[in-house]
Amino acid sequence: MVGVDKLVALPGTVRARTPEETWKAVAGRLHEFGITRLANLTGLDVIGMPVWTAIRPASKTLSASQGKGATVLLAKLSAVMEAIELWHVEQPVSVAAVGPAAEVAPHCPVTALPTTAPYPEEALARVVCEWTHAAGLVSGVRVLLPVDLVRRRGQRPDWTPDVWRATSTGLACGNTRAEAAVHALLEVVERDVLYRDTLVGGRRRTLIDLRTVDDPLGQEVIARLAAAGMALEIALVDGPYGLPVCVAYLWSEDYPVVFAGGGCHSDPAIALTRAVTEAAQSRLAAIAGTRDDLTADHGSFDTSPFHPAQTAGLAPWPEATARFTPAADGFASQARDIARRLQHVTTHEPVVLDLSAPDAPIRAVQVVCPGTRSRIRRSMPR
Repeated sequence: MVGVDKLVALPGTVRARTPEETWKAVAGRLHEFGITRLANLTGLDVIGMPVWTAIRPASKTLSASQGKGATVLLAKLSAVMEAIELWHVEQPVSVAAVGPAAEVAPHCPVTALPTTAPYPEEALARVVCEWTHAAGLVSGVRVLLPVDLVRRRGQRPDWTPDVWRATSTGLACGNTRAEAAVHALLEVVERDVLYRDTLVGGRRRTLIDLRTVDDPLGQEVIARLAAAGMALEIALVDGPYGLPVCVAYLWSEDYPVVFAGGGCHSDPAIALTRAVTEAAQSRLAAIAGTRDDLTADHGSFDTSPFHPAQTAGLAPWPEATARFTPAADGFASQARDIARRLQHVTTHEPVVLDLSAPDAPIRAVQVVCPGTRSRIRRSMPR
């Protein structure tokens, strides 16, 4: 049994269980989620940063899910968690009602939800679709959401109009519902902040002097990349939510493609290492070539020349992050706090849809935050 709102500080993350406890909970049940094998991809690259993949041959979305971490076990669990997330959105979603928003869910902010194209509010209010129950993350009030925000296009009934855009933003697994909700909300914040920054041409970024990073894991990761001959750029991205968001870019002569990663966490050090390790994972994904959503050419990545960023005027990491205070409360309190921050900016309450069964070894959720945005293209413009 997981302790009530227990926090376990780990290298590069915070969870409700130790990695050993989480692995014990899921190891014997991987087949339930269609996972047939796990593979260690770390040795395919010269960096040496742990990256694993989980394979689901019968997947209706992606058959290969990758994960990274500061240790071998954390990377393996990260891959397993991502695979289980996708398994959950492939399962049928309970339908609570069918009809247009104007009749079924008149208070649903349909114009603030992700859609496949811009539609007038009047049209969205009249679209007949299926609805499912979710709950407000601040108020706890039950609300209705279009099922197609979770259900993938290939699983929709023939009569369903292709209006709502289902994305992986806000999809997360955790040892508890609250833990999963926190990680989902942090992902929403990260992607919305990076989207806002893209709209202004990257002018919300503060380039960081890598020599001033004082977090031990951050120092270790930066040193490992330097030893492998990688060029690295890290920026802190300003956003309206008061949470640290980082973006990292990785490039090397042996594979002259720019790989990017983003990260958000109440602890700036974790946001930084998440961004850097995600960039390294993206590079290994391209090297391994096992992800079924990668194209055969480099067109899905940024192949522009990687000119070194300015070396003068870089911000010292401690000064750039001094205004942030890592969260010390439990996951439930953290989830409410982040949800309130989002609601204050967007004026819409974030809602959570529980995807996992009551006896599941871990919890899966989809968090929907009306009014937030995320990029559609894979690459993060530098």
